[in-house]
Amino acid sequence: MSDSSRTARLLNKPNRRTVAGARPARLETLQKYLFVLPALVLFTLFVLVPLGSAVYYSFTSWDGLRQPEWVGLRNYVRAFSDSIHMSSYLNIAVYIAGTLLVEVAFGLGLALLVAGNRRGFGVLRGLYFSPMVVSMVAAGLLWTYIYDYRTGLLNEALRGIGLGQLAEPWLSQPTTAMAALIIVSGWKYAGFYLIIFVAAIRRIPTSFYEAATLDGATAAQQLRHITLPLLRETTVVAALLCVTGGFAAFDLFFTMTNGGPFNATEIPTTWIVTQAFDRHNMGYGAALTVIMTVVVGAVAVLYMLATRRRHAVEY
Repeated sequence: MSDSSRTARLLNKPNRRTVAGARPARLETLQKYLFVLPALVLFTLFVLVPLGSAVYYSFTSWDGLRQPEWVGLRNYVRAFSDSIHMSSYLNIAVYIAGTLLVEVAFGLGLALLVAGNRRGFGVLRGLYFSPMVVSMVAAGLLWTYIYDYRTGLLNEALRGIGLGQLAEPWLSQPTTAMAALIIVSGWKYAGFYLIIFVAAIRRIPTSFYEAATLDGATAAQQLRHITLPLLRETTVVAALLCVTGGFAAFDLFFTMTNGGPFNATEIPTTWIVTQAFDRHNMGYGAALTVIMTVVVGAVAVLYMLATRRRHAVEY
């Protein structure tokens, strides 16, 4: 056998170590897919399949009982000409803006006050967080009685201190209903953001504050130049949670106002339920659901792009 043919055979001969190493690698890859498979199956069954069904029914006229009738884009044309549906997004925007103030901003302020280890601060944090253990339905029913015009705690307190002229039917007036709901949401969730910010504040090294104190920085300067900049990422995450949670705030609105008075607190989810289940327009309700899904997805994408761009500028 010539040297050239022998060299060719050696080059073409498979390396046993390489083959032996490839088998564990393939087995490891298979194991990864097997671990992901249960979550993928659940995600498909409970997210993708319902979403696909909603997309299909959004192109039909269906009351939930009879055979669906294909109508094409008629439901989407109706949705964008529906004044109540369009105003519901303005209402949810007002609600989200209000909750950013009374939940995230107020929670941050509370965290700055009670983040230390002074005596009694742990009890205060527990008290502020306690409304989180109450379901939103229970909280809505509780505050409905508080806002009651005749026997509610709020109006009775105003009358008791001589300010009876300020008593209002808070949930029955378009000018006050949304503000009343925002206050309830802030009462329930401000403690949640308080805990998030307290955890973030405690991760800041104390050496930063010690060095700033030695340099003569005041408490206000330390807050502005150390605490708040280092809480930026936590604040962004908290704001995203607040925004996405605002679109899911169905239980509060349904329990307290159900979109009233005069659609002043109508939000996309309450209008979807009204159309789909109260008026039996399941096809139209599916179209409204698809539109809201696209809107929430667009908000998430814009958030990701803005965050990525900000990180690119910083680095």
